[in-house]
Amino acid sequence: MMKHNRGFTMIELMITITILGTLTMLTAQAIQQAVKAKVKLQDQIDDVSRMRDGLRLLERDINLAYHYRDVEKELEQLMKKKNNNSSNQNGTIPDGTIPGGIPGGQITNDMHEQPEQREVPRRDPETHFVGNNESINFVTMNNARTVRNTKQADFIEVGYALRDCKSLREGGGSSKCLWRRSSPYVDLDVTKGGDEVALLENVSEFKLRYMGKGKQDWANDWRTDAQGDAATKGKFPQAVEISLTVEKKTAGKSKKYSMQLIVPIHFPNNSEEGANAQGNQSSWPRSTPSTQ
Repeated sequence: MMKHNRGFTMIELMITITILGTLTMLTAQAIQQAVKAKVKLQDQIDDVSRMRDGLRLLERDINLAYHYRDVEKELEQLMKKKNNNSSNQNGTIPDGTIPGGIPGGQITNDMHEQPEQREVPRRDPETHFVGNNESINFVTMNNARTVRNTKQADFIEVGYALRDCKSLREGGGSSKCLWRRSSPYVDLDVTKGGDEVALLENVSEFKLRYMGKGKQDWANDWRTDAQGDAATKGKFPQAVEISLTVEKKTAGKSKKYSMQLIVPIHFPNNSEEGANAQGNQSSWPRSTPSTQ
């Protein structure tokens, strides 16, 4: 018998083509959705990474906040106070209180002579810490030398504040940005001078609070200059609380990324309280931090 070979009918071909087309379309849609999800996830990772980088720089600056104290001058004032308390109204001082083994008794004219005056009066440097709920300015040791043998100090003046800025992206518009100000020149006004760089865009919240001795709770302001109160004048805080929120709008949708961090100051270098305040002369001031 002869066998008849049959091929696909038109209906079978149409069904096969329809199935293959459907599978191809579904595969293309799945790949497209996966690419969009990857781009979306990568944008989120980039946003969080930029936020962490900005906070890491601010954290490092606060960790290494530099509070300069002239220990030599403090010791000199302490010795003067001790000698004044030990002398009596007749101009005599007890035995053994004069350095160099001079016995006590009537003070000679040589001892009343004033030390030789400097041709140029000494001006003590000052490193202040000025912060409120929305900005912070201080001196930090976070000053790396990027070029070999460059003449520069180990500390700089820095400041952080929230202000308007224009986005570098095309069609990005303007938003609130976290700015970092830095100056190699440390002067009496720690809130001005230097160059500014925008660290973060689309910042909707930047809040700061401070904790230190003399404060029962977190404070919204901290000033070590003449405008500070009794608890903050001449004293650095022990820790700073940072609250940061970045709000990004894309395709009519808004996404928020928030972080909160408590940053300690490694070496506040504040004057000793308690024993010194009560006149305990056996407690000496601490030395200034090393510049490594």
